[in-house]
Amino acid sequence: MQIFISGFRTTLSNILKNKQTFFLSVATITISIFILGLFLMLFSNLNGFLSKLDDQVQLVVYLNDSITSSERAVLEDIISKSPFVKSTTKVSKKIAWEEFQSNMSENLKPLLEIKFNPLPASYKIQFYEADSRLDHIRELSEKLKAKQGIESVEYGQEWIAKFEKFMFFSRLFLFAMGGLLCFGLILIISNTIRLSIYSRQDEIELMLLIGATPSFVKVPFLLEGVLQGFTGSILSLFLIRGINLYLKDEFQSAIESMSMEFKFIAEPYLFGLVGLSLLVGLLASYISTFQFLRIYK
Repeated sequence: MQIFISGFRTTLSNILKNKQTFFLSVATITISIFILGLFLMLFSNLNGFLSKLDDQVQLVVYLNDSITSSERAVLEDIISKSPFVKSTTKVSKKIAWEEFQSNMSENLKPLLEIKFNPLPASYKIQFYEADSRLDHIRELSEKLKAKQGIESVEYGQEWIAKFEKFMFFSRLFLFAMGGLLCFGLILIISNTIRLSIYSRQDEIELMLLIGATPSFVKVPFLLEGVLQGFTGSILSLFLIRGINLYLKDEFQSAIESMSMEFKFIAEPYLFGLVGLSLLVGLLASYISTFQFLRIYK
């Protein structure tokens, strides 16, 4: 315990002696974690939007006008046997036309004068909530497509597929950007610690000559790296929170219309960002002290 108390005092002394270098390193960490955290917040909200979209997706099976009762029975049997189907609503041609009329804008009212009903009958199928809900919808969709009497099957598959692909590449981008930022931060912090070490080189050499252990020498610099990482991460989270509050104030009314909320970074990710900053600071300072002390072995 004594070694850490002594190391902390030495760390504060090092920071006071190299204030500009320390704060430059903290500013760099703040900006880097801010960028990473901002993308993480946006990604989390987009992922929440996709989950909300999943909950609202339903499978609509449009039937041919010439479908026979036996073909309809086959379809209803497949739907009823699926364990993932929550409910099925039958929509006749008449009901489909009435719904179309009620939702039609005034500019399209002349279309009501046509003498026939062009809309097909359909089944609207709701699914139970599950992590693999879209997979269940796709699976049942493929089964029904292969049967007679089907005109088309829709659940917004093209739009959903594009959005999922976008989320996949966003996740890859987030990991790649996080890796690059961490690598850059390790280089910056290690150089900062190295400067601090060289500014006290004579003192360190004297300490080693009179019997100080490498651990005793390392601790202040390891604490300095950790302190840089912690300070930078906390400052970046305050900035991200400010952006979050601004976006909520500007766009929350529009987001609420979709029954959603623009959320801040979830607690596990918050702790993850702080932990990542601490780890980067510790690793960078360890690399610098290891390289320096290796000379004296």
